[in-house]
Amino acid sequence: MKLPKSYWFYIFAAVITIIGYITGWYFFLLLVFPLGIFTSNRNEK
Repeated sequence: MKLPKSYWFYIFAAVITIIGYITGWYFFLLLVFPLGIFTSNRNEK
């Protein structure tokens, strides 16, 4: 089963939220990972 990219973003955000409620350090993950993952795909043509 292949999911669209928008679904992966929602799944990733849900995982960050769950980890954040447990540990309290999800703000760092929320800032670092989307900047590295989602901007690298836009530069490739």
